[in-house]
Amino acid sequence: MDEIVEFLLARIAEDEANVRSWAEAAAVPVLDRALAECEAKRRMIRHVRQLAGQDGEDPGLLTLLQIMALPYVGHPAYRERWRPAGRP
Repeated sequence: MDEIVEFLLARIAEDEANVRSWAEAAAVPVLDRALAECEAKRRMIRHVRQLAGQDGEDPGLLTLLQIMALPYVGHPAYRERWRPAGRP
């Protein structure tokens, strides 16, 4: 689970940096919402880690992380083993 968490946190950081770089061209509400989404994703990941605990991986929580990673399928660091079951 740690590997996918690190992947997601890195992608969220990239997303946030991109949003900030678009700040001058974007409308403020769009920018605020995009930054709020980055923070919400980080909070979800922290919550998943707390629920999973230090000792193991919960299959349902891992599936949640895999779903969160789907928007990044085209990223070179994405691993096919993270693709949720039942997805093309």
